[in-house]
Amino acid sequence: NSSPPHSISTHGMTPMERFELTLSLWPYMVPLFVVYFTEYSLQSGVWPAIGFPVDDEDARDSFYVISSWCYQAGVFISRSSGTFFTAPMWAIWLMPVLQAMNLIMFCLIASHHFWYIPSLLYVIAFYVGLLGGGVYVHGYKRINADMPRHVREFALSTTSMADDLGVAFADLCGLFIQSCLYKSNGISGALVTCPI
Repeated sequence: NSSPPHSISTHGMTPMERFELTLSLWPYMVPLFVVYFTEYSLQSGVWPAIGFPVDDEDARDSFYVISSWCYQAGVFISRSSGTFFTAPMWAIWLMPVLQAMNLIMFCLIASHHFWYIPSLLYVIAFYVGLLGGGVYVHGYKRINADMPRHVREFALSTTSMADDLGVAFADLCGLFIQSCLYKSNGISGALVTCPI
């Protein structure tokens, strides 16, 4: 057959085969969804509710900006790591668990003010970026390494829905997380009402 490899995946698969292939991608999609959900919940919900002092809007804005820069530095470094190695699947699954722990820890810090030290929180924000970028680059590298060539492009594009959905759900949940943290800190200005 003289057809290029990518035409097999586009023209040679039935809808049921595409659906089955999509379902088989869950080991890659779940870590991407979880890591994006947790880190964007942090960014949209928790970090805007931290400041030194917390009742000062400029201080909260300053923390948000600096922590976002630290996060981006972590993302840059971890995504660059894909040039040197490909993480094993167990590591790709471990990183979202650690990221979920970061979300819980930051929520507790924002509401109870323990470890309320800017430099420490900036280091943790950098670590959040390392985990997020690590799952992203190594998850897609694993797909590239693990999937047969004729379905690789389909697998990569289909898996990308997981991080998009994670961001979308995080933005929605982030509104409520921020509202609850504003409530616990006596801050006004939340866009929604805290449900608890």
